[in-house]
Amino acid sequence: MWNAKRAVVILVAFILSSTGWLARPSQGAEGPSAPVNLRCEYLSNPLGIDVRQPRFAWVLEHSERGQKQSAYQVLVATRPALLDQDKGDAWDSGKTESDDSTQVAYNGKPLESGRTYYWKVRYWDRDGHASPYSAPAHFEMGFLSAEEWKGQWIGGANQLRTEFQVPGAIARARAYICGLGYYELRLNGSKVGSNVLDPAFTDYAKRDLYSTYDVTPYLRPGANGVGVMLGEGWHNSRALMFQMNIELADGKRISVSSNTQWKGHNGPIVSDSIYNGEVYDARLETRGWDTQAFDDSAWDAAQTVKPPGGVLSAEMMPTIQVTAEMVPRSISSPHPGVYVYDFGQNFSGWAQLRVQGPRGARVQLHFTELVYDNGMVNSENIRSAKARDIYILRGDGGLETFEPHFTYHGFRYVEVTGFPGTPGLESLRGRFVHTAVASVGNFAASKPVLNQIQRLILWSQLTNLFSIPTDCDQRNERQGWMGDAQVTAEEAMLNFDMAAFYTNFLRDIQDAQQTTGEVPDTVPHIFGQYPADPAWGTAYPLIAWYMYEQYGDRRIMEEHYDSLKKYVESLHRRAPDNVLRFSYYGDWVSIVKTPGALVSDFYYYWDVQILAKAAQLLGKSDDAQTYSQLGAQIKEAFNKEFYDAKTGEYANGTQTANTLAL
Repeated sequence: MWNAKRAVVILVAFILSSTGWLARPSQGAEGPSAPVNLRCEYLSNPLGIDVRQPRFAWVLEHSERGQKQSAYQVLVATRPALLDQDKGDAWDSGKTESDDSTQVAYNGKPLESGRTYYWKVRYWDRDGHASPYSAPAHFEMGFLSAEEWKGQWIGGANQLRTEFQVPGAIARARAYICGLGYYELRLNGSKVGSNVLDPAFTDYAKRDLYSTYDVTPYLRPGANGVGVMLGEGWHNSRALMFQMNIELADGKRISVSSNTQWKGHNGPIVSDSIYNGEVYDARLETRGWDTQAFDDSAWDAAQTVKPPGGVLSAEMMPTIQVTAEMVPRSISSPHPGVYVYDFGQNFSGWAQLRVQGPRGARVQLHFTELVYDNGMVNSENIRSAKARDIYILRGDGGLETFEPHFTYHGFRYVEVTGFPGTPGLESLRGRFVHTAVASVGNFAASKPVLNQIQRLILWSQLTNLFSIPTDCDQRNERQGWMGDAQVTAEEAMLNFDMAAFYTNFLRDIQDAQQTTGEVPDTVPHIFGQYPADPAWGTAYPLIAWYMYEQYGDRRIMEEHYDSLKKYVESLHRRAPDNVLRFSYYGDWVSIVKTPGALVSDFYYYWDVQILAKAAQLLGKSDDAQTYSQLGAQIKEAFNKEFYDAKTGEYANGTQTANTLAL
C-alpha cells in the first residue's frame, strides 16, 4: 500500500514538472531572489507569542529549476533601523551552512516580554550565490511569566466595563485578554479585531488561552472606555482576565487591568448556548456603554470569580473568523408566517438578520440541514440541540441588523418566524465561520465527480475546525472526537496549513492524558470513554508523527515523546500476549462489522511503530530497539490471532480486516 502511494506521488510530481508547474522559475533577475512568506512559529508576524526560542521559516525563490539552499543568515533586531543596516542586535546567525528553511530556532539574546522583534533572512544557493535579504517581518512576545499578569479574574455580569485616562500621546498599546467562555472586546465604541468565538476551547483547568491585540488605533489621549461582553461558551460560566499595557510617546508606561473597580451589568444577550443558540433583546441595549462618556452609576461593581485554574498561555494558532458571506438561493413559505431560506449547501456559522418593525417584535431563526417533504424544516438529525437564535426588536424605526455573538450552527436551511411583514432574500445572509486556516493545496481532475468529492472534502473539513477538529457542526456534540481527528489529519495537512492548529491540539491531548498514560475519546474531555478506544487514542501518536512528516517538526516529537511513550505503555499493559483486544467502537458505523480486536490491534502496532521511529529520530537507541522488537512481536501475534489459512483472509474477511492486515 505504501509503495503504491509513493508511486502515485512520484507520478504526480513528474507530471507537474513536465507541465511546468513544479519549480516554475521566478520572473526577473537571474539567480536567487529574496526569500518570501516568512513565518514565525508557523504564523505571519505573530503578536503575543510565549515561546522562548521561536522557530523561523521562509520560502526560497530562484530563477533556476532544481536549485536548493546551501546556507542561510537570519538577523533579528530590536529596532527596524538596525535591520535596515543589516544588523541583528538580538541575533545574527551568521552564514550557517544548512539547507533548513523551516524549523530554524532562534538562538540569540533572551527575548523580553511584550517586545517586538524584527527579522529578515537571506540564503545561498547550491552554487554559493547569495540572495538579497527578504523584506522584514516581525514577531512580538507576550507574557513569559505568570507574575506579569496584574489583573484579577472578574465576572458577575455578561457586560463589564471601566474607564481610564491616557495622560499624553500614545506610542503603542497592547491588550491581553482571556474571556471565558467567549468574549468580545470593545474600546471607545468599536469592536477590537475580527476574532469570533474566542478563545480556543481547552481544558480550562489546564490551559487558558489569551489573545493579544494592537489597540493603539483605538485609543486617544485623555479619557477612554473599555467594555467586554462575555458568553458562556464551553466554560458554561463567565470570567475575564484583562490587561492593557500602554507606552506613551515620552517613554512613560501605564497599565489597565481587570479588577473590582470595573462595573458589570447584564446586557441584551439574555441567554447564549453553543447548542441552543442566542436570545438577544435589543430593547436592553445601553448605547455607549463601551465608551468613556457612559454613566455607569447604576451598574454593580464587578465580582471576583474563581480562577479556572489553568496556565494563561498565548493563543498561537489561527483564530475563528467569519470568512465568507453566503447568499440564500431561494425562500419558500410552507405555512403562513413561516419562511424557509435555502442556502444551497451546508456550512457552519450563523445568519445575519436585517429587519425593521415594532418594538418587542420577536423574530426566531431555526437552523437545520434538512427539510421535510412539505417544506418545513427537519431537525431530527441534530437531536436535542435547539439551534435557534431569537432577536427581539428595539423598534426605533430604522433597519436593525442582528447576528449572534456566542453560538454557531451547522445548517443549509433557516426557518424564520415572527418576522414583521414579509421577508425577502435580502433579509438574511449566511456567515461562514471556522478556524481561518490558509489553503495550501488542491486537486482538480477532468472528471466532475472527482472535483465534487474534493469540494465536499474541503467544506466538510472547514466546517469542523472550531479551534479543535470536531466530529460535527450541528448537533449536540461538536466535540474533539479523536477518531475523527486521526482519520482526517493527513488530508487536512495536504489541503490547509494546519501546523499551528495541530500544535495546539496536541497540547490539548497532552493536557487530557492521565498519569497512567491513557487519553480520552474526546479532547478536551467532555464526554466519551476514558481510556479511549485504541482507534481513537491513536490520534495522539499519528498526528504528532504527521507533524514531523509534513512540517519537519522535530520539536513536537521532543515535547511529546515521554507522553507518547506513556500512552503506548498503557496499551502494552492491556496486551500481555501482544494482542490488544480492548475496543469500544472499532470500525465505526461500518456496513459489515469487523472484529473490534483486529482494529485495536492494528492501531496498537501502528502506534508502536511510530514510537520506535520517534525514538530513532531523537537518538533514543535503546527505546528504538525495544519498540522495534515489540512491533515485530505484535505483528507475529496479529497474524496468528486473525489470519485464517483456510480462507486466505483475516478474521471475517471484511475489506477493513484485509486492508489493515496489508
